[in-house]
Amino acid sequence: MAEKQSLRMVLPLEQLSAFSLLLQQGVWLRAQIGCSVASLLTEQFGIAEDYIVERITTLFLDCRPIDDLETSYVSDGSTLALSSAMPGLVGTTMRRGSHLAAMRGDISGQVQQPVESGMGRIRIKLFNLVMAELGATFLTQGICLSNAELDNFLSAKDDIFWQSVAATMVGDLQIDPVSLVKYIRSADPRAEILLQVEFES
Repeated sequence: MAEKQSLRMVLPLEQLSAFSLLLQQGVWLRAQIGCSVASLLTEQFGIAEDYIVERITTLFLDCRPIDDLETSYVSDGSTLALSSAMPGLVGTTMRRGSHLAAMRGDISGQVQQPVESGMGRIRIKLFNLVMAELGATFLTQGICLSNAELDNFLSAKDDIFWQSVAATMVGDLQIDPVSLVKYIRSADPRAEILLQVEFES
């Protein structure tokens, strides 16, 4: 199997907001699957346990709110949504460990048996403060996009975004923004590319 093409972009940290919609819709990351959500976040993505306890108060695994991160396991293709506290009654009900959790009915994630381990892909969605605080972490590790998705993303960027780009590399080759867009549009739209974004403060 051919190695996935890679694209590395270097941007100032204030351009993190340019990726907000992408992070809300969900991005694919390579990960070891078959592990608990707790292990995924701490051991693979390097998120501090204190941060998870204090800031990531609402988690959805495959569209179901979960309370126990140690007994919830990720499979290949799982979607994990991470959010800080959401407002209102609904937000309180969906919050991890909420005293109103019983109001969720049967939508809560149940205790699972561990699934087969191995390399796979996890879709991560980030919202509100968690997106602002962890977005750069996931983008730096690298996200998988089809060329069509990348083309749509780059085509929507304005001159301010492009003027702020410090460097763009396809593989080991440095490339200017105009040539980058042409390159993406000439590639197979279904083929995937690994996008890594390095942010400079």
